[in-house]
Amino acid sequence: MPRRVFKRLIRRRHEWRESRFLKPFRTLLEDPVYWSLNRRSVTRAFAIGLFICCSPLPLHPVIAALLALALRVNIPVAIATVFVNNPLTMVPIYFVAYWLGSFLLGVPMQPFTFQFSADWFINDLLPVWKPFFLGCFVLGLLAALTGYIVLGALWHLSLVIKYHQRKGAG
Repeated sequence: MPRRVFKRLIRRRHEWRESRFLKPFRTLLEDPVYWSLNRRSVTRAFAIGLFICCSPLPLHPVIAALLALALRVNIPVAIATVFVNNPLTMVPIYFVAYWLGSFLLGVPMQPFTFQFSADWFINDLLPVWKPFFLGCFVLGLLAALTGYIVLGALWHLSLVIKYHQRKGAG
């Protein structure tokens, strides 16, 4: 089951290679390890994507792709997984990260509002950045570990079920 889900991401491999943006990396992307759909590559890429989606850094897909290249795992899965964090889920994820960081540091949570301005960065972000970044890091690690274990277990379970179906049918 999981392999079929991820196979849809790989079908356009040749289209991705030919895109103008990726042409400088064409020879690097020829390596099949970045497109393989084995359990090890996909679960690691999934974990990378979950870790990156919890980070407050911009350009999640680019960071996930670079980490996938460095760690030699499935690039499309890593990139697709970072979209767990989207405009609808961003606020709850970052709120939980801030709460977790405040809890771990033992500091009280401070209410704040977001405004994209220099004044906000100077006055409002300064008191909350330590618990926020710590919470993002810990939440990212927890999400990556949980995702790695759960996806690996689901993948293994699907293989066991397929095996027993084949054994019973034969």
